[in-house]
Amino acid sequence: MLPVETPSASGFLIVASPALRDPHFVHSVVLMIEHEVEGSFGLLLNRPVGGTLGSVVDGLEGAVAAIPLHEGGPVQTERVQLLGPEAGPRAVLPGLDLGGSLPHLKQLGERASAVRAYAGYAGWTGGQLHDEIAEGAWIVAPARAAHVLDVPPERLWRQVLLELGGHYAWIALQDGGSEQN
Repeated sequence: MLPVETPSASGFLIVASPALRDPHFVHSVVLMIEHEVEGSFGLLLNRPVGGTLGSVVDGLEGAVAAIPLHEGGPVQTERVQLLGPEAGPRAVLPGLDLGGSLPHLKQLGERASAVRAYAGYAGWTGGQLHDEIAEGAWIVAPARAAHVLDVPPERLWRQVLLELGGHYAWIALQDGGSEQN
C-alpha cells in the first residue's frame, strides 16, 4: 500500500488513478509531505496557476518575484508553501526542502529561481489516505526532486506512470487526458 509501514513517512508520490473522479484531483500528482496515523498532507505538483509569487505578494523583485505559483490543494488556499533546493528548514527529499520565509528567499538571490510556491495543500484525516489507496483511487510511487524541478507540470502525471512501468505505463499511454490537468 504505502512505501513504509511506519507511523510516519514523507517524500513519496501519490498519483491519481483514472478511477479518481474528484475534480480537485483528476490527473494529479501529490508529493506527500507528511503521512502519520493522525493524518496526511501533501502538495499537488502539477497544477500551475499561471502566476508568480510576485503576482500575489507585494514588494518582491527578481528571482523571488518570478517563482512559479501552483495550486497546492483545496485546503487553506490562502497559505503558501515553498518547495525547492534550499527553500527552507525541512528536508522532504534529497535536494528538496519545504518551508522558508521571504527574507530567506531574498538571501538566496538568483538561486531562488529553483523554488516553487504552492497555494493551499491536500489533506487527509487519519486512515483516509490508506482507504483511498485500497479503493484504487491513488497509485503510490517513489519521488525524486526532479519530479518537482525538472519535469514540466503538464507532463508529470504521465511521466510518473511511465517510470512505474508495466500496467501503469499502459494507463499513461491509453489515457488521452494525461497531458491536461
